[in-house]
Amino acid sequence: MLDFWARGNAESSCRSYAYGLLRWFRHLALERADWERAARETVRDFVLACRQPSALSPRPLSPRTLNHNLAVISAFYDYQLAQQRGPIINPVPARRADSGRRLNAHHNPELAFRRDRRADFRQKVPKTAPRLIVESRVAEILQTIRNTRDRALVEFYLSSAARPSELLGMNLEDVDPGSQRITVERKGTRAKQALPASSNAFLWLRLYQESLPPDLLAKGNPVWWTNRRPYRPFGYDAARAMFNRVGLEIDAKVRLHGLRHTAAVRMSNDPALTLSDIQRILGHLHLSTTQEYLQQHDDDIIERVAQHLRARSEPRPTPDAPALTYDSSDLDELLGDASW
Repeated sequence: MLDFWARGNAESSCRSYAYGLLRWFRHLALERADWERAARETVRDFVLACRQPSALSPRPLSPRTLNHNLAVISAFYDYQLAQQRGPIINPVPARRADSGRRLNAHHNPELAFRRDRRADFRQKVPKTAPRLIVESRVAEILQTIRNTRDRALVEFYLSSAARPSELLGMNLEDVDPGSQRITVERKGTRAKQALPASSNAFLWLRLYQESLPPDLLAKGNPVWWTNRRPYRPFGYDAARAMFNRVGLEIDAKVRLHGLRHTAAVRMSNDPALTLSDIQRILGHLHLSTTQEYLQQHDDDIIERVAQHLRARSEPRPTPDAPALTYDSSDLDELLGDASW
């Protein structure tokens, strides 16, 4: 873990990898197996234990979480092999090309990535619908929130499309009300990027700051604080708990990250914004990642199709038959004179 932290990975990544390794070593302890003698069968038993309620987890792990655990275990044994420790080969099967080498190894950037079958024990991740929040739910959420801090957070999420952790990590100098911009630190690259936000977001932020003690508004302090004394920085877990309470009040299952999806779909509905503009605001490296955010919600699609079906079922008025008339000049042109 020290080596993983020294590579410049984020604290959240280190925490996630630590929990993945903890689950693996718990499995080894239950099986009374030595990590240095782990084999393919040990990984297979680990996958089977994670796919059902067991001592490792009270409920089955999702395919995405299980694949992440396998990636953590594989990286752990790659590091141990480089240190000439552990088993002779990595017990986690890797996806290989026909030549026996790792698939897409030494990839030519001018060519497309080759797609092949999954590596053994890797789970098939179903394609899920976007986690955006329909506009009617957004209106209910805004009406339910009474705290100025929470209202300002939601307004910033809906207008800037920043990730929850990026917005919560801002300091006071990262907010520029004059230009209606905020500066966030991107999750992957750690680069600073300015994002536009709505005037409503800055209005609620100003109302929230007026309720804080003056010493918390010093330069370098975080923007968001807990409501109760002693004041502490408002973190991600607290923000997620706050939003979950809002979902319980409106009797709907909403997620904090769904606000980012909602902001992305709102941008995509504006013809003045290009896909590259939305990619830049969302901070994605590839356009394919941005396209996943721009999928329409099933409820919106079902409502539009239902309106189409209702329109087809309504009786249509019978069009009036056109009056049959003729022009005498046309007959003169056809017969040559008026002898007819």
